[in-house]
Amino acid sequence: MMALLSGVLMGMYLAYVLRNLTTQKKFEQLNHRYFKGLNYLLNDESDKAIDVFIQLAETSHATFEPQLALGNLYRKKGEVDKAIKLHQALIAQAQLPQRYRTRALLAIGKDYMSAGLLDRAEVLFAELVELEAHTPEALKWLMDIYQQEQDWLQAIKSASRFQAATGRSMRKTIAHFHCELADVSRLANDDDKALQHLAAALRVDKASVRAHLSIGLIQQSNNNHQAAIDSFKQAIEADNSFIPIVLEPMVNSYHAIQDEAALSEYLKSLIDDYSGISPVLSLTQEIHQLSGGQAAQNFLRNHLKDKPSFKGLDMLIRLDGDNDDSDSKNPDDAILKQLIDGLLAKQPRLRCRKCGFGAQSVHWQCPSCKNWGVVKPIDDVV
Repeated sequence: MMALLSGVLMGMYLAYVLRNLTTQKKFEQLNHRYFKGLNYLLNDESDKAIDVFIQLAETSHATFEPQLALGNLYRKKGEVDKAIKLHQALIAQAQLPQRYRTRALLAIGKDYMSAGLLDRAEVLFAELVELEAHTPEALKWLMDIYQQEQDWLQAIKSASRFQAATGRSMRKTIAHFHCELADVSRLANDDDKALQHLAAALRVDKASVRAHLSIGLIQQSNNNHQAAIDSFKQAIEADNSFIPIVLEPMVNSYHAIQDEAALSEYLKSLIDDYSGISPVLSLTQEIHQLSGGQAAQNFLRNHLKDKPSFKGLDMLIRLDGDNDDSDSKNPDDAILKQLIDGLLAKQPRLRCRKCGFGAQSVHWQCPSCKNWGVVKPIDDVV
């Protein structure tokens, strides 16, 4: 690895020096020290090599490019302390051109991020933003810092500035930041403040499933069930892949206002437009309550003929067991149900549409790739 690294750095150095140095004497002075440092690298004496490169940085910026690259490679290898030493030496150089200084600041900021020194990294990235140097990248790193620190107001500001600087839409991410603020308010039992944050989220992204769902849950907790139902429906209209998540609280609100007929009609409308099994299972339960087990079995059995589902089969076996007399129950059904339960337990209920991360519960930010709003229910499982 070090041999390859040295070869790359040697090529970068020679190309740069031959293009920029005007006197043979200056070339020879730098050449001797530079290749001395490379020799240390080849012999795995990285501490001695760093000392040589630091001395070079103190006297000339002619080797800036390869030294910056070397520091970056140290960071990627996990040797962050060495990366910081090299990059700090570059910044400390007298009369370093501004274009070089800002690149070194960006590199040290990344070093600090790798080392977990978020406060130091924040200072450097904020300085770059003020200098209007590497602004989009610096703002992106600031967003990452504020998310880790859960400073959602600063995250919103950085995301908004990033959107303005790049033209890249950040509205969905910003809406999630507002929803995070709403969650903080809910934990403090301040529903009014939470609703204000959620309204702000919808102003940024009117199709925010999370905001509509959260409003519905707040309304439900305050016994405003019709308002809750309206918000749950808006969540489904925004993205019907979240039907499995939204249905349970919606059904509870319909039951609270004792409007089972309207619930059944709504579930029927969902079945026509949604490929998953969740609305079918919910409607089966409603039929069971209103018309009995046999009617529920017939409905579910007819549906499973066209769209087989493990969850549907699991419910059908359960309904069969509820309807059968104890003497006439098929013992194989218990074995089959146990097998199905085992299969379902191993399957994630949700999956990230970006990186494939699987989960059993809702994650608005993917724990793996850190994208927002990309972990969604799996139709054929839930």
